[in-house]
Amino acid sequence: MKTGVLLLFFLVLTQPLIAGGIKGRVAWRGELVPGIRIHAYTSIDSIAQNKSVAVSQPAAQDGTYQLELPAGRYYLVARSYVQEPAAGDYFCYYSGAPVVVSRDEYRQVGFNLIQIPPAQPDIQAERSGLRGEITFQGQLLERTYLYVYKQTDSDFKGPAWFVQPVEKGRFHMSLPAGDYWLLARKRLQGGQYGPIERGDYFNFYYGNPVHIASGQQKYIQLETITRLSMLEDEPGAVFRGIRGKVLNAEKLPVAGLRVFAYRSAEMSGTPAYISAATDIEGRFELPVPESGHYWLLARQQIGGPAASDELYGRLQKPGQAGLELSPSQNQHEVTLYVEPHP
Repeated sequence: MKTGVLLLFFLVLTQPLIAGGIKGRVAWRGELVPGIRIHAYTSIDSIAQNKSVAVSQPAAQDGTYQLELPAGRYYLVARSYVQEPAAGDYFCYYSGAPVVVSRDEYRQVGFNLIQIPPAQPDIQAERSGLRGEITFQGQLLERTYLYVYKQTDSDFKGPAWFVQPVEKGRFHMSLPAGDYWLLARKRLQGGQYGPIERGDYFNFYYGNPVHIASGQQKYIQLETITRLSMLEDEPGAVFRGIRGKVLNAEKLPVAGLRVFAYRSAEMSGTPAYISAATDIEGRFELPVPESGHYWLLARQQIGGPAASDELYGRLQKPGQAGLELSPSQNQHEVTLYVEPHP
């Protein structure tokens, strides 16, 4: 008996732990790119410090990669260079970060690369600041917003320190000397805030954080990308999160509203997750990769207090402290009712 127990114990110890991590494909303008390595970080600041916790093998000839990671939250960068970028190198910061990894599965993560442009000279000026252009595939991109952050603790999901509208693709702004993180976004539905949906333009500047010295005008070339279904769609993938409908008091579907998931009952500040707008049948889909308690709110606007007569409603579940997502129950179907806010 003792021999059998010892043998079983030995087998358990020698069996490999169930692996988890990320896998997917890497592309540039729709063309799969081999040789790119994926770097995983535990914070955005560690990207600038080049302190990765794991690096993948080079992507295969068909652009596919796989990176094993312990369970946790990660910020991800795909790049072709080892230390310092040069013109022609490839780069992508995964804008869906942080990515939550479980020990028993691989998350699908695709990278839509940009090529780093030739450096442009900085100039000395009376006022320090930024000048440059926002592009898409080599062409100036009109009616975008340039977001300037001084800190990274919001994961760039909360309000920016400063937002500069860029009407014709070129911009010029004065900024005090310091370090800044830059992102560009253009939502087809308009507005400064909200989740990035298919068809929108966005990106994280490859040279973040940008250091501006006193009296220095830095030149920035920020190329945007769009979401590619070839990098995101995973056949047979299991949906994790919350689905449902938004109805009015007459139980009719309401289109154009968003559902917000908060981690506290106060439902204030930046939500943890935001859905795309409800469709004509009032349906929404809100992916939530992390287990925990969530409180749901449906409304028309993004950010700020509810306006008078804005359609607004919270998920009402009597006797329940929020909606719980767990490894064993990671999907919910709910209905939210909205009415004009007083």
